[in-house]
Amino acid sequence: MKSTQLATIRRKLIAERERIVTEWQNHGGHAGSADEWDTRDIEERAIQITSDTIERRIADDDLNLLRKVNFAIERLDQGSYTQCANCGNEIPIERLMAKPSVSLCLSCQKQKDSGALQHL
Repeated sequence: MKSTQLATIRRKLIAERERIVTEWQNHGGHAGSADEWDTRDIEERAIQITSDTIERRIADDDLNLLRKVNFAIERLDQGSYTQCANCGNEIPIERLMAKPSVSLCLSCQKQKDSGALQHL
């Protein structure tokens, strides 16, 4: 992989990390104070609980993606970015350019998606 391609990917990853952190902060939310709960009727409480749950799930998804992006940047720094984190085979440049946070070759990704590969 050319150094210009690696630099492009690094910029993409850093921009993605900044976007995720902003989104994560936006969806971090809080549950509200006890006084706030006391004045709500059951319907309002149900809506708030649902909203809080959705916000937490979005924040969790953002955090998971942030971990993947940080792992990709670490791999770039270590010189192992283009190698599959599972089998060590080369990950095609087209796959890395399309989704810079990937760490698995297509074959290992398919195994992971099917549940055959558990540890990654």
